[in-house]
Amino acid sequence: MSKKVLIIGAGLAGISAGIYLQKQGIQTEIFEISGQAGGMCIAWERRGYRFDGCIHWMVGTKAGTPFYNLYREVHALEEDTVIYNAQSIKTEFDGITYEIPMTLKPFKNFLLSVSPEDSDKIETLCAGIGTMITTNMPAGRPTGFLELLDILKNSRGFLNLARKYVGMHMRDYVEALKNPTLKSILYYLMPPQYSFFGLIMMLGTRMCGNAGYPLGGAHDVINRMEGYYRELGGNIPISSKVDKIVLKEGKAAALESGGRLYQADAIVAACDMYDVLKNMLGGRFAHKQLDLLLESAELFPPITVASFGLNKKFNLPFSHNFECPEGIKIDSERVSHYLNIRSFEFDPSSAPEKCSSVMVVLESTLEYWQALRRDHPEDYRTRKEELAREVVSALDKRIPGFKDAVEVTDIATPATYIRYANLYKGSWEGFAPTPSSFKYSIKKKIAGIEGLFLCGQWTTVGGGICTAVESGKEASRAAAKYLK
Repeated sequence: MSKKVLIIGAGLAGISAGIYLQKQGIQTEIFEISGQAGGMCIAWERRGYRFDGCIHWMVGTKAGTPFYNLYREVHALEEDTVIYNAQSIKTEFDGITYEIPMTLKPFKNFLLSVSPEDSDKIETLCAGIGTMITTNMPAGRPTGFLELLDILKNSRGFLNLARKYVGMHMRDYVEALKNPTLKSILYYLMPPQYSFFGLIMMLGTRMCGNAGYPLGGAHDVINRMEGYYRELGGNIPISSKVDKIVLKEGKAAALESGGRLYQADAIVAACDMYDVLKNMLGGRFAHKQLDLLLESAELFPPITVASFGLNKKFNLPFSHNFECPEGIKIDSERVSHYLNIRSFEFDPSSAPEKCSSVMVVLESTLEYWQALRRDHPEDYRTRKEELAREVVSALDKRIPGFKDAVEVTDIATPATYIRYANLYKGSWEGFAPTPSSFKYSIKKKIAGIEGLFLCGQWTTVGGGICTAVESGKEASRAAAKYLK
């Protein structure tokens, strides 16, 4: 009789694990809490407009790199998938708009034009980016001697950068700069509490075309993966919340969902790790690293996403950060003085012909939106409509004609993310890439339980599409080895 693995969560990690297990002849089924596959790799459509709630930039989009090859294995990308690489992004400080190049030499010249007095520090940053451009990010741990040799040969620069800078805060680099404008620009690119290595990695991958945006975005990425998984014989019961992981003699033996038991030879948890530890396992098992990180580590903050379908194009860059001195009240605790707009004019699938879609991402307070939705649903809907109008009004001052062009409006709050994906504290990407969190290499098993394997954005500090897919592959290897 063939073995069966049950997987919790049909996001990037869960579907990746399912694909690799199906390819090895192991039957799988993926239980998904929401009404569709995707998890946080999600886009939503409103009256012909598509809004991408996932991909800002996707590490591994350059052909021939390790993560690109991984994406091809799971059909996240195809050979003919067109990749858009933004040549610049824009941000505003003190009423002046700065266009930041996304290629190395122009970027260096731009920084020097802003602050020639910081040339030595700029040289340090750009040298690191240059190294990142010429090295490969390894796609997971080596599984054999040849893979180890490949990493030592082609990823040496990446490993040296990580060793040198992963424990260094952004503020350690930035506060040594002399020019306040340069400080503001770099803090816009990466927050002060995050690792300096994160800035080098982000800019290096983007500047060599290895962190672009695949046309079709999250919608097409997850549809290709889901389609391939189903072709291999996999099944995804949607709207199927897992309530309990059932153990038998210390082994993961079944899942309980909707009052029914589903037997398994092994289980892969590709979902929220707080839910796994505290709810599905009833808080009976400790995981030293996850317990500590879930309790005290900084998370990516909850967000509200305001999306708009426009009946025209405004020739907007992919990313434009506007100052908003008048402020926009997001909730009872937060007022935003910036409007970070993302435009998808370059992607024909994002809107009807001659139209466009844009999104504004705003940090928010989870408790406010949760309580409002739970206790006062009418007020919740009203407040979303008010916020949309306030954002439109603010953008119209900066993009004349914006208000009149709006045909479709959509607001996704932190409560939306909780309802859709059951996210711990509403964090859309898990543990933030701070030096203190980067110290942890999170174990993918729980002591005292055999046959339960962990993967997904909560098992890798910094989250990300590439690490989610890779973690699914790693979990599949571990599960297949266990079942032998």
